[in-house]
Amino acid sequence: MRNFLILLMFFTFNKLISQEIVGMKEVYIENNLVYKSANDELFTGIAQSKRKNGHLVYEEEYKSGIILSSNLYYNGKEKRVSNKTIYNPNKPLVLSKEYKYNLESKIFETTTYNDNGIKILVEQFKNGKLTYSCQYLGKKKHGLELGYGENGEEMTYRCEYINGKKNGTEYCLNEKGIVTKKEYRNGKKIK
Repeated sequence: MRNFLILLMFFTFNKLISQEIVGMKEVYIENNLVYKSANDELFTGIAQSKRKNGHLVYEEEYKSGIILSSNLYYNGKEKRVSNKTIYNPNKPLVLSKEYKYNLESKIFETTTYNDNGIKILVEQFKNGKLTYSCQYLGKKKHGLELGYGENGEEMTYRCEYINGKKNGTEYCLNEKGIVTKKEYRNGKKIK
């Protein structure tokens, strides 16, 4: 009985850590689900696109035909992600979050989406510190747009947007420490 349990644990663990890796041409999409061409079954694993020289360019991870994430890679000798996209597992092909990486493999920009795949937030980073943040409603700025100095601590810009138009006080702090303020209503400067 003990040996049976050990074998069961081994096969279960092996199934959890091993994923099938196929080429992008070995899968197809139908009704927002991905199937393996060889057996027409929902695909679980990783589909990759490689160059003739073997360089990994792009890959997507699937579970039961639903895309979970994708990675776009830099062209170079090392395997480094340039863009990572996370998808909503409850709504096939709907974006959840995007990450952009620099050549040092550090995040320099993130984009967050709501449950319906509508962009709601863009954030930019420098040396791991938040330097820019802007709320969106789809393609239009909607909410606060904030800018920070390179250290990520001092706010250098602040403005509120409503449906893509500046609304309220725009605050700017330049490199010399001089503050300027302008008033906007519905996109028009009033002061």
